[in-house]
Amino acid sequence: MKQLPKITILTASYNAAATIEQTIVSVVYQDYPNLEYIIIDGGSTDGTIDILKKYEKDGLRWISEPDRGLYDALNKGVGMASGEYIEVLGGDDALVDQNIISRIVHQIELNTDILCGQAWCVDEKSSMQFPYFNEMARNKETYQGGMVPHAAMFARKELLLQHPFDINYRIAADYKFFLQCYYDEMVRIQYSDEMVAFFSIAGISSDMQACHKEDNRIYEELGLPFHSPNDMLARPIKRRMKKALAAVGLFPIAKRLWIPVRRFLNTHIRWQKHQCTNPICRWCGRVE
Repeated sequence: MKQLPKITILTASYNAAATIEQTIVSVVYQDYPNLEYIIIDGGSTDGTIDILKKYEKDGLRWISEPDRGLYDALNKGVGMASGEYIEVLGGDDALVDQNIISRIVHQIELNTDILCGQAWCVDEKSSMQFPYFNEMARNKETYQGGMVPHAAMFARKELLLQHPFDINYRIAADYKFFLQCYYDEMVRIQYSDEMVAFFSIAGISSDMQACHKEDNRIYEELGLPFHSPNDMLARPIKRRMKKALAAVGLFPIAKRLWIPVRRFLNTHIRWQKHQCTNPICRWCGRVE
């Protein structure tokens, strides 16, 4: 009989009282028997600590002390973890249901070092969601950069000790970790179609300009031939339209006008309404 590996889930928090209980409940009510949950708090003053104390009886381990940011906190958590595989779940995210860790563990193959699942991105204002896939990374020959869903990634602890999160990055240290592993021929990455988590798009990674800036720093540091954002990945008609509008000085105006139109199309046509069965969910309107 296959021995069930221990899974550690890490969450870094700071003044997350508005969202952290939903995250915690989605983890501590999992039916997987060999699960460890650790929260590394940065010294919250808004009621977060009271919520953490409330779930100690359910096996939650936590510390609260000043840190040097998100990735410093996560590195502390890796040091505390005793699981074979580690998943990082944001303090405003949630697992999709109470059985997901069991389903994922039974998919992990013998020599897998990292399993990459998929996630739902949830818009805080509309409670609409859209899928965040890992397809771009599955073919290394055609891969041109792009992060897989970090909230759906299960990595061996040894890798996170070998490549700790670089605290010189505020947003994209997880992406740097992934790229370091992706181009290491000794690291075996497995991909799953399973939707693992609901990922809130209201966090720091929603600042796309800052993300692109950090991504480009990483590409330069690792010597990778990518650039973000890369217009060469856009459809030819889109590139021609941007070039034509820029030539007559109308591109900035068109961009400002397009943003609300795109949001309307996304939230009313392209995306779907969030639904889940978690006991607490701010997007469904279920509170304790």
